[in-house]
Amino acid sequence: MTANNTKSNEHPQPTEDIPLPPPESEVTLATLALPLGETILTLNGDGRPIYGILQRSRAMTAQSDYFRLQFRGYARSDGTHWQPLEGDDSRFHAVYNLAWVRVDRPSKTVTFGPKAGVQASPGLAGCGLDTYLFANVIVWAKSACPEYAINPGMITMGQNHSEEERLQCHAFYAGQGFQFDWQDPSQRTALYFKDKVNKLLGVWNKEAVKEFGGEEMLKMLAGQDEARSQLQLQLDKLESANDSMKRALQKEKSTSQILTGVLILAAIFAIWAVI
Repeated sequence: MTANNTKSNEHPQPTEDIPLPPPESEVTLATLALPLGETILTLNGDGRPIYGILQRSRAMTAQSDYFRLQFRGYARSDGTHWQPLEGDDSRFHAVYNLAWVRVDRPSKTVTFGPKAGVQASPGLAGCGLDTYLFANVIVWAKSACPEYAINPGMITMGQNHSEEERLQCHAFYAGQGFQFDWQDPSQRTALYFKDKVNKLLGVWNKEAVKEFGGEEMLKMLAGQDEARSQLQLQLDKLESANDSMKRALQKEKSTSQILTGVLILAAIFAIWAVI
């Protein structure tokens, strides 16, 4: 008895590469972003602390994950007086004092923004705020998608930029682990790039920018109440001393008036005796 074994040749059906959808716009994602919470920040750039509000927000869609940090200043303190901030320094802005990162899941890539670079508003420049914002969106990206690739970013400098400004720009990105290349002889445009998110650093000067937690706020309020109580006690003592002085002066005035009256009467009696 013979058995016929036949093999069926299975030919896989040819598949076509499905094109990836284009990344969602960060503008659209920004409109969808919901606040996650707020924190008080203290900036200590020039020795006079600046207090303000840091807001975290996030948008999640089927394709994207978008994380954003925004800061608005409240006031600058010189130790005894608070100077309220105004203009671009004091509001959540679409250009200044923010940083974001957009995660595109289909392509497994991330993009950092704003596209023009992280910029502090004029009144907050030099306080380390830009580095803090950029570093913290990097830290978030490293925790969310460490193996994703990074889309390169392009930076354009102004026409009259100085050598120092170019060095600062280079140091800003190199300090976070990016490679940095000028794209033209005049060094007006530069490309910053890295292959993987987990190779970035996410560091900032923790002495220049600090999160002002609830405990610190309570301590400051308690200190202010204690100082106010001490001032009130001193004021009460001064007012009591002033009242005592007024009473002494009034007593001395009354005594002086009595003595003056006695002397006048004595003089009158003396005149009468002579007459």
